[in-house]
Amino acid sequence: MSPLLASLLRLSREPYQYHDDEAVHVGLTRQPSAYMNWLMDALRQIASGRASLELPPKTVFADPGERSDFRVMPCVVRFPDRVRKTVKIVGTNWPRRIVPGEISVGKAFALNASENFIEAGFAACLLSSARTGACAAAALDLLARRRDTVAIVGAGRVGYYAALYAQALGGISRILFADRNAERAGTAASLIATVDSSLETGTFTLDDASVRPDILILATDSEAPVFDACQWHPDLVISVGADTHWQREIAAGILDHYDVFVDTPDSCLHGDLARFMNAGRLDRSEVTDLQTVLTSPAVRAERPAVFVSTGSALFDNLTIDYLLEAGFRPGTL
Repeated sequence: MSPLLASLLRLSREPYQYHDDEAVHVGLTRQPSAYMNWLMDALRQIASGRASLELPPKTVFADPGERSDFRVMPCVVRFPDRVRKTVKIVGTNWPRRIVPGEISVGKAFALNASENFIEAGFAACLLSSARTGACAAAALDLLARRRDTVAIVGAGRVGYYAALYAQALGGISRILFADRNAERAGTAASLIATVDSSLETGTFTLDDASVRPDILILATDSEAPVFDACQWHPDLVISVGADTHWQREIAAGILDHYDVFVDTPDSCLHGDLARFMNAGRLDRSEVTDLQTVLTSPAVRAERPAVFVSTGSALFDNLTIDYLLEAGFRPGTL
C-alpha cells in the first residue's frame, strides 16, 4: 500500500492475542478452586445487583435435516471495577470429517470494554467443555443437600471437568464414572484420583443396583433419555449434555418427582425442557434459575432437584473474565 493511500485509509492495528485449547485448559485447571470461587463470586455479584448482566438468548442456526448447527452467544457483565464483553460463535460438528475429534468447534472473543475491538480470542472446544463442567459444579454447590457420592454418566471432556471442579468444592468422598466406553470411564476415574489422593474414584453402570449416589451428573450426547426416575431418585440430578433438538438425557417422568432448576432462562428454549414445554408437561413458571436461588435460597424445596443447562453465554463470559484477570497470570490470586 502506498504511503498516500495509507494516509487516506488511516488504518490502525487492533491489539489481539489468541489462546489455543491447551492454553485455555492450563489456565482453567491450574487452580480449580480459584476458578470456582471466581465464578461463584461473580454470580453473587450479579444476583445482588453489584454487577449488571446483559444476556440475550443465544441464536441457533440449524442445518436443515442435519444434526449440525452454529450458535451466536453474546454476553456483557458490568462489574464495579470493569466491564467484560464477550461473544462466542460455536458450531456443533456432527460430521467430524475435517475436524474429527471435536463436536464443539469455533471461537470465543473478548471485546475491548471502551473501544469494542476484539482484543482476545479463545479456542472454543475446551473453553466450552470446562465452563459446562464448572456450571455443573456451581449447580452442585448451590442445590446439593448431600454430596458424599457423585456419579457421572459420560466420561468425556465435560464429565472430566465436572468431576475436577466438583472435587475442588470439597465435601465429596467418592466420584464414579459410567460411559459406553468402559476404558474411557476408567481413564477419567484414574485422572481424577491423581488430583486428590483422599478421593475414592471408580466406575459404575446405570443398572448397578448398589450405586445410589447423592448426585447424578449427565454429560452425554445421548439421543434417548439416560435417566427416567423409575428405579432410583438421587437427591440432585444435573443434566448438561442435551443442548440440541436431537439430544435427550432426562425423561418427562422425572417431573413427577423433581423440582426443575436452570442456569439461565435460555435453557428452557432448547433440549429436554423445550420438549417438555412444547408437550404441555412443564410451564416456565415451574422453572427456577440460579439467580433466584442465590437471592432466595428457600426456593430449594423438600423434593429432589433436577438442574438443566444447555450452554450459557454467561458462563462463557465469566470464564473468559477469569482467564484474562487471573487464569493466565500465575500468582495473581
